[in-house]
Amino acid sequence: MEELVLRRMTAAEFGAYRAWAIPQRAEAKVSVGDWAADEALELASREVDELLPTGVDTPGMLLLTAHTSDGETLGMLWVGLDRPDQRDTGWIYYIKIEPQHRGKGYGRALLRRAEGLAARRGARAVGLNTFGSNTVARNLYESSGYEAVLIAMRKTL
Repeated sequence: MEELVLRRMTAAEFGAYRAWAIPQRAEAKVSVGDWAADEALELASREVDELLPTGVDTPGMLLLTAHTSDGETLGMLWVGLDRPDQRDTGWIYYIKIEPQHRGKGYGRALLRRAEGLAARRGARAVGLNTFGSNTVARNLYESSGYEAVLIAMRKTL
């Protein structure tokens, strides 16, 4: 595995991330029954805009691009440092490794970097959410020492 380098996301990268993330979030929320399909894009857009009102310049949020030392993009990381409900907890809103780079240890490396960034800014813990069906992510988080603190369950009738 090549070295993972982090840098602040550019405005153009944020635009591309936002354009990708909103439909992804909408689809995921529809798939678990949280949102109706006809309103999901609007709700996802509103959610992102409320959390990131000034994009990459939003205070308390770190939006970073991960790349190799030669500049090849590996993925991205979004870490929140100012959750009003959990002042001493960093929050991983999104962690993504590009499909062609998955399974090579970059996800684990990016997770460790997120933890280090949060700790250096005073966090005593790091939290995140993942969908129950995302077994790859769940395995990564559990093998990295994350524990379930809240489990939401649903039965489709």
